[in-house]
Parts: sequence; C-alpha cells; structure tokens
Amino acid sequence: MPWITSNAYLSLDDQKNNAVQLVYNLHSRGWSLEACSGMLGNMQTESTINPGIWQDLKEGNMDGGFGLVQWTPARDFIAWCESEGLPYANGDTQCDRFEFELENHLQYYPTTRFPETFAQFKESTKSPYYLGQAFCANYERPKAPDLDARGKQSEFWYEYITGNPPPPRQGRKMPIYFYNKIL
Repeated sequence: MPWITSNAYLSLDDQKNNAVQLVYNLHSRGWSLEACSGMLGNMQTESTINPGIWQDLKEGNMDGGFGLVQWTPARDFIAWCESEGLPYANGDTQCDRFEFELENHLQYYPTTRFPETFAQFKESTKSPYYLGQAFCANYERPKAPDLDARGKQSEFWYEYITGNPPPPRQGRKMPIYFYNKIL
C-alpha cells in the first residue's frame, strides 16, 4: 500500500501503513530497525507519521512546520524539494531528505546526553527507547520535550515493525560500591 498523505491527523491504522513504508525505505538504505523506531516514535507526536500534514493543519503556512518531522520553516524544506524536482508531500522524498541531512551534517546535532552522530544514530542498535529520546533531543529539539513519551512510542513502533518486544532500556548501571552492600 502506498503512503497515506493528507493535511489531517492520521488514525493508528494509517500511521501503521506509513510506518511500514518508512521502514521499507530507510532500512533498505542501512538504517537499523531501532533507529527507524526512534524516528517513528517522534513522528507519531510531530505529524501522526503523515508526510502531508501542515503544523496545526494550517495549509500553506510556510512559517510553520510541515511533513513527517515538521520541518520548520516549511519554506526551506519545500524549496529544497523544488530544487531537486521532488514532490514535497511524499514520504519517499522525505526519506531522501533524511539521507541528504545525514550526508551534509544538517539538522541533527549530538548532545552531551546523546552523543551519537547522525551516522551513528542511523546504524545504532541501542534500545528504541533510548534512540527515540536521542532523536527528540538531537534532531527535533521541541520547546517542551517529553523524552519519556517519545521513548515509549518508539518501543511501540519497534514491537509493531518487528513483532518482538523491545530490548531492555539502557539506563544507569548500579555503582560498583553498591555491590558490596547487597552481597
């Protein structure tokens, strides 16, 4: 089934369709399933995994966000699409844009908490929870991030696309001096 695209919030079934399309596209380019899941967990919040949605459904608002990750301002993303001769409300075009950003060191900026480069993120097999948080902090950078929610959504998408529960979350390890207290 092709991408579902419109200026509307998608149902969960439609989001699942688009999630499969995204994974098919990006995984064939070397993106890990964990990285795809981390992106999907963010796209669920940003756009309901809809490549044709405008921020707040304000169609044509070039100052707002647009697409799967709500590129802001929309005019910059759309200008890139036009310069490449690509349709902007198309999921495959938007996957092309992720590759362009990765190759040109755009949009994704490592942080102290999530130090992976975009190239490392692309191939990472860390937990979907961690990668969902990393994508939020390093790529999306919203004003009010809810890292836990995006991490949990990423776990949902990992289970959906693989049919397996997500691996355990990476967290802080117990300091070595605590081991003596519990032995």
